[in-house]
Amino acid sequence: MTIPELKGRELEMAEDEPIKILFCIDALIRGGTELQLLGLIDRLDRSQFSPYLLTIRPSSTVLSPSDCPHLAWHIPQLFSPTGLHEIWRLTKFLRKENFSVVQTYFQDSTIFGGTAARLAGVPTRLACFRDLGFWLTRKQTFLLKGVYSLMTGFLCNANVVKANYILHDSLNPEKIKVIYNGIDSEALNWVEHSNPTTNIGIVGNLTRRVKRTDLFIKAAAIVSRRATASKLTWHIIGDGALRPKYENLAREEGIANKVIFTGRISNVAEYLDTLQVGVLCSDSEGFSNALLEYMLKGCTCVATAVGGNVEAIDHGRTGLLVPPDDVFALADAMEKVVVDIDLRRYLAANARLLVENKFNWEKCLKEHESVFRNEE
Repeated sequence: MTIPELKGRELEMAEDEPIKILFCIDALIRGGTELQLLGLIDRLDRSQFSPYLLTIRPSSTVLSPSDCPHLAWHIPQLFSPTGLHEIWRLTKFLRKENFSVVQTYFQDSTIFGGTAARLAGVPTRLACFRDLGFWLTRKQTFLLKGVYSLMTGFLCNANVVKANYILHDSLNPEKIKVIYNGIDSEALNWVEHSNPTTNIGIVGNLTRRVKRTDLFIKAAAIVSRRATASKLTWHIIGDGALRPKYENLAREEGIANKVIFTGRISNVAEYLDTLQVGVLCSDSEGFSNALLEYMLKGCTCVATAVGGNVEAIDHGRTGLLVPPDDVFALADAMEKVVVDIDLRRYLAANARLLVENKFNWEKCLKEHESVFRNEE
C-alpha cells in the first residue's frame, strides 16, 4: 500500500467516526433551557454523534445525562487568573479530543466555551439564544458582541428571538437558524375537561420577577371577587426566593385560602392533569416549554403577547393573548374561559393539534443534526 493510499484510508475512517460535540452550559437545573438540552443529548444517535456536556458551575448529578461524559468544572469567576487558566485548559482538551462542534448556552458559558473553541480551531461554534436578553446590562452586551464575532453560527428557539438579536446585536441573519423547542407529545396525555372551570395555574420558577407571578395573583384576586368565579382554586407551581413575597401578596389580596403554592415538584406534567387553564403572564419570554406543556395537556392557555408566545398561540383559536403588565386584561381573559366552557374546550383542542404538528422532538432533532453536519 502506498503512502497516499494509506492517508486516504485514514481519512475515510475519520469521516465514519461520530461527530464530537461539546455542549457548554452554566449548570444543570430543572429549567426550560436545561431540560431542552438534556432532551437533545438523550436523543442524539450515538452512531453518528458523540456528545459531551460541560458545566462550569455546581450542578445536580441527578440530572447528568446518561451515555454522555459530564465534565463538571467549577469556575466561580471567568475574569480571573483561574478563569483564564481554565479557558486554556478547555482549549487544549478540545484540540486533543478533536471536537467538531461546540454549542453554548447563556452568557458565561458562551464567553468561556466560545473563546476556547475559537482558540482550539473547532470548525463549528454555535451560540444559542433562548430569550430576549432582558437581563443584559450595557457592559454585558458590549462584551458578548465581541464573543459573538468568534462564533460561526447561532440557534434561536423562536423567530422573535432571532429578530431581537439581529436588531440589537447586528448579527448576520444568514448565520442564525430558528429551531423550535422539542416536546414529547406521546408522554403528555391529553385530558378532556368538560366540567366547569375550578382550577387555574401558573408554572415557573419563583426566582425572577420577569415571570410576573405577582400579576397572576393580583388578577386572580380580581376574578375571585366576581360571582362567576367564586369557586376557583389558583395554583402556583414552582419555587424560589420570591415565594415568601408572593405568599404575603396573596394574603394582602385576600385570597390566601384560595391559592396553593406547590413548591418545586418533580412531575409537573402529572400535576397539570388537574388544571383546566394554564397561565403565562411574563413580561419577556423566549419560547416557553411550560406553554407547550399546557397546550398538550388540555390546559387552555392565557398568555401575554411577548416573545415566542405569539408564535405558539393564535389568539382566539389556540388560546388567548393579552398585553404584558395589564392586570385587568389578564383577569378578563381568565374570566372569559371560566364562563365560556365551550370556548375553553375549543381553544384547548386546537392547541393540542398545533403542538403535535409544529413542535415535536423528531423535527427538533432532525434540524439540530443537520446543523451539526454542516448541511445548511
